[in-house]
Amino acid sequence: MTSAWNWIGIIAWIIVLVLVVWVFHNIRVRRIKMIVERKHTFEWNSLFITIGELIISIGLLAGMGYATFNHQVDLTDAKGVKVTYKYEPLVLRVGNNGSASYYVAVDRGTKDKPVHIYHYWINGAKYTVSSNKATVVSDLKQVKVADAGIPWSQKALTKMDRHHEQAYVVKMTATYKPNFWNGLGIHVGHQAMTRWLIRVPAQSFINTTDIQTQ
Repeated sequence: MTSAWNWIGIIAWIIVLVLVVWVFHNIRVRRIKMIVERKHTFEWNSLFITIGELIISIGLLAGMGYATFNHQVDLTDAKGVKVTYKYEPLVLRVGNNGSASYYVAVDRGTKDKPVHIYHYWINGAKYTVSSNKATVVSDLKQVKVADAGIPWSQKALTKMDRHHEQAYVVKMTATYKPNFWNGLGIHVGHQAMTRWLIRVPAQSFINTTDIQTQ
């Protein structure tokens, strides 16, 4: 069920679309009157009114389109988004044919598809995420560089290092909060961003050879 705040945007879209339809109807009616009643094919006054109506209509459509489809996510805006974190320990996998154990298996990208695919295991279940949405680190110092702009808590990560032996995954979820601007964009309650941070003790716990047989 949509949040009541999103009705701000829904009603705004209805008003804008009705206004745009009315503008084109009004332009047509005004031109018919100009030709039939006043026997004119062109009037400067009518042209200026038409231009003004079109500018307003296009401006309203562009504004609503921007609010709805080009909403920029600011993870530092506590009033705009709610950021939550979920920490889960990784399960160690045994490599095939005597190869080393690992926590993460990687499908390497190609020239045509440079995106890597990461596979990891939690409580016996396999999960998959692309490198567009996830980062794998073997040292917490890499986090600030690899995921600049993502508000990972170094304090919380250090604590998880102790609890889970430096082998865990963090899922960050940013959700739009109820306020006027999020309601105008029909975003309230929707996910603004999801990001994964996969922590491994060392690079040797990342497998790139056995994934084809998983």
